[in-house]
Amino acid sequence: MTIFQKTSRQTSLEMKSEGHYKKAAKTYKESEQYTNMIDLYPILQTTLIECKNENLVN
Repeated sequence: MTIFQKTSRQTSLEMKSEGHYKKAAKTYKESEQYTNMIDLYPILQTTLIECKNENLVN
């Protein structure tokens, strides 16, 4: 991609409709990726509890 191609594109700053975002959320919540993420939540929760008092940053 050339510099000209990057600058010639215009980005719209307008938000899409509420209906668009509701449909996107519904589609995501019905996706396999969402199901996999929810299935991993107990592991994440346990890990966060175990690391609560750790000094992870020096």
